[in-house]
Amino acid sequence: MDRKDVAYLINTTPKYFYLLRLHLTLLARYAPAMRWPVYLATEAEGVPAIKDLMVEFPELRIIGLAPDQEPFLESRLAATNALPPEIRYVFPIQEDFLLEGRPLESVLKESVEILDRFEGVDSLRLMPCPGPKGGATFYCGQGSQEPGWRVLGADDSMIFVYQATLWRREAYAAFMGAVIEEVDREFGPLTPKQKVDVQIRMNVAEVELGQNILRQGNGMHLAWEREGTQPNAVYLCPWPYRPTAVANGKLQGWAAQLAEREGIALWASV
Repeated sequence: MDRKDVAYLINTTPKYFYLLRLHLTLLARYAPAMRWPVYLATEAEGVPAIKDLMVEFPELRIIGLAPDQEPFLESRLAATNALPPEIRYVFPIQEDFLLEGRPLESVLKESVEILDRFEGVDSLRLMPCPGPKGGATFYCGQGSQEPGWRVLGADDSMIFVYQATLWRREAYAAFMGAVIEEVDREFGPLTPKQKVDVQIRMNVAEVELGQNILRQGNGMHLAWEREGTQPNAVYLCPWPYRPTAVANGKLQGWAAQLAEREGIALWASV
């Protein structure tokens, strides 16, 4: 999985800096074979916490965001656009998506190869939460797998989710840009607080507004099949983590226990 044209991209903000050391340590511990460049995008790249992080993780690349790029959706679009030109694919990850086990390396490798070979595929959901509803099986010419890839279609209410998904870079940027434009058109000029209400609390990208944008496009979106309806089935997916470590701005008890079990100290503050 040594690919220099795939970016593992974390967007973050000072409120959640305390999770970064945990996130990156788990990534290095459980996915040592994943040699994709790791990028961290933030509007506060010059603070001591980020400088300390760069010392501990010297291969980490930092993307600085301007004040007008701080809002949730704008930060993701700006970070994607700021990636080097050689980056073809992007794996956007939130800082509270904490990897808890070994990824399925063969599936990660295959997911990138699918983007290489099939220009019509725009994204591949590696965390089936929600899982595909039973659309057509996608065969990539390397034999069938059980579970495997299915096409997200009419039966799937959510084509876009923030769960771990590998994207064609230009498709992800186009989607983020289209959602921002639609929000501006529908809601008009918004204050920073109003943007938080619309982009995060209303979650416009994952509700009907965002879903309709993807449905009107020509790209195909795939999702890995979920092995069961039980909550712990998420650990059987290609990128095994438990969504999500932070709820309503607060770290969940299981996440604090995970850090303790792993022997990784959470930052108390920045």
